[in-house]
Amino acid sequence: MAKALRGELSDQEQLEFSAWLNQDDSHLQQWTDALEVWEEVGAEQNTTFQPDAEKAWQKFCANVDMPTETKVIQLVPEEPVMTVERQEPVTRQFTPWNTLYKYAAAFVLAAGLAWLGYLQFNSSPAWTQVATAAGQRQLLYLPDSSQVFLNENSTLRYQTAFEGAERKVELVGEGFFEVRKNPEQPFVIESGNAQTKVLGTSFNVRAIKGEPEVTVAVKTGKVAFSSLQGNSQVVLTPGFTGTLSSTGKLVKQPTVQQAGLPWQSLEFKNSTLVEVADQLENYFNVSIEVPSQNVQQCTFTGTFENPDLREILAVLVASSDVNINRTEAGTYTIGGAGCK
Repeated sequence: MAKALRGELSDQEQLEFSAWLNQDDSHLQQWTDALEVWEEVGAEQNTTFQPDAEKAWQKFCANVDMPTETKVIQLVPEEPVMTVERQEPVTRQFTPWNTLYKYAAAFVLAAGLAWLGYLQFNSSPAWTQVATAAGQRQLLYLPDSSQVFLNENSTLRYQTAFEGAERKVELVGEGFFEVRKNPEQPFVIESGNAQTKVLGTSFNVRAIKGEPEVTVAVKTGKVAFSSLQGNSQVVLTPGFTGTLSSTGKLVKQPTVQQAGLPWQSLEFKNSTLVEVADQLENYFNVSIEVPSQNVQQCTFTGTFENPDLREILAVLVASSDVNINRTEAGTYTIGGAGCK
């Protein structure tokens, strides 16, 4: 966490940290608490601090019982003095050590500059990709603790570590975003020919492959919705939806369903269990059978946010005189005494 707060995580560490955040809700709570403390303490830090290197060195030497004087160790030993009798003079050329040092320093400097140039022009941020299949929806947390509820048949690509001026992600499909506020690093979503730019808010983006339009519906906060093919842009606030057509036309209009999005919830109002089974089949892409006519007449009322199939089936069993079995092929069967 400390390295994440300082922005010092490597790509591999960032992957492991994101996986840890998504592993358990308590992990996310720990990270949220740490962020709040960091923001409060960080605002009060004294940026004028100047370290006293000499004092720190003396303190270190005292702790390890070492003299503070610097001892010079000769790296190149002097040649021993030898007495040679009647030897013909030999002429040798020596390269001064200071010249060698200059060559070595120049070589190290050139290698360092070459390496920095390579990093500058050849490195690129690592990306992570998450995809959902038919009937599958997934809640995931991004490196900045923003969360995305991804609809079925959708793909989200995001930078493993949000570095630079923007927090950038790419979406194909549909997702509901709750973005953590950070005015100094805007959150940018590219979806088809559309771009959505926010500072911190919650909204839904629909960019289904094959559909001619990209839509953004805002729940809280403010969103700048624009076209990547032109200069057109609209600012969306709660209760409004932006629509970008394939021709580049950008429209702002009131949101039709203010209460929420159909794919984020399931609602049953005095529905028969046959109707319930049909909705669950379409939503979760599963097979559910209700063979008994007595059971078919039973009704059910309930609303589920971010629906989970196991949770809904458990509520059905608890609230009605039914039982639910699953075959090896994966088909669910609702049976029991039924309703009269």
